[in-house]
Amino acid sequence: MTKNSSKNFLQDTDFMLWRLTGDKDIEAYWKAFLEENPSMRDDFNTAVRDFSMIKLNNDSLTDTEFARLKARIYASVGCIRVKKRKPIRRLLPYAACIILVMVFSLSYFSKTRMEKTGLLTKNIIVGENLDEKDIYLITDNRTASFSRDVLMQVDESGNATVREARGDKTTVLEVEKTKRIKLVVPYGKRSQLELSDGTKVWLNSGSVLEFPSSFTGKTRSLNLIGEIYVEVTKDTKRPFMVHTPDFAVKVHGTKFNVTSYLSNEPKSIVLVEGQVSVQTASGNEDFLVPNDRLVCQNNQWDKRTVDVTEFVSWKDGYILLDHTPVDVVLKKMERYYNLSFNIQSDINLATKTCTGKIFLSDNLDDVMETISLLSSTKYVRENKMIYIYITP
Repeated sequence: MTKNSSKNFLQDTDFMLWRLTGDKDIEAYWKAFLEENPSMRDDFNTAVRDFSMIKLNNDSLTDTEFARLKARIYASVGCIRVKKRKPIRRLLPYAACIILVMVFSLSYFSKTRMEKTGLLTKNIIVGENLDEKDIYLITDNRTASFSRDVLMQVDESGNATVREARGDKTTVLEVEKTKRIKLVVPYGKRSQLELSDGTKVWLNSGSVLEFPSSFTGKTRSLNLIGEIYVEVTKDTKRPFMVHTPDFAVKVHGTKFNVTSYLSNEPKSIVLVEGQVSVQTASGNEDFLVPNDRLVCQNNQWDKRTVDVTEFVSWKDGYILLDHTPVDVVLKKMERYYNLSFNIQSDINLATKTCTGKIFLSDNLDDVMETISLLSSTKYVRENKMIYIYITP
């Protein structure tokens, strides 16, 4: 095999047979091959990843079905045992045919299983796992990007130290005092921030926060699009302000959550501790006490007492649901995991709600299976495509 690209491996029947069957002898061959050809390891690893993307999800088959197909492959190639290159080469025409049978069988069983569960009917929500986007940190003289969630701290001199979660990458940005910093957190990512006054901020997915490198004026002000949870350092001389396109929140020292996305979903302020006042774009002002939630929907403001945990638990890696409609839950998942769902208007979701706790793990399948269980729906994923069947 010549060194060109990962495609060389994907066109190699030995490689395909190994990825489909997991044969230990073939695996031993490839291990020895890489030891003799270390320069090809990157292409080899890329091929492994690419193959996993085109291979159908194993969940399309039961364990019994998959075992039967695997047994058929072994029987057809005469119980392959790889010790040298030549023996397996003589079996390539047969192996290629069996691989085609395997892929066809996977497709057939996938389609059959979907038919059995009703996934080919019209009561289906189709989603897609979109490509990941980086977090951006923008200052007057520099833009830095990060592929993982970030933990950011701004010191009293205005310098910002940024560390990627679950990684060793640390970036230090020198920012002049009072200069503005913008942190852009896309769908699928979340971040934490400690401001120069010690105030702690959690940014949810799909949020943009603009703030000064240091607070020098009579107020401490942030500009927000999206959702944040804030634990404000108390300062009786300088009130803390959060400005959104629709309202402003004024506090002295408190813990609260602000939601203000540009979409049509409700805007809200949830107070955990302390006291805040909220001034709307129309000039009205309202005061909140702990456990109050002030929400705006269809240009109407409403205040009620709530269990605040339901609205702030996202910062701790889980969400609580209490008879929450499925479409609302899927909207949250779109944000947390950078998904896109196409919910047709003729799908009846009136009886589908979720009640319980969902941990926002890195395993999307675990999360979606939990939603399926809580809402009595059926979930299937094929590579990046997601199918949710709404049962009667």
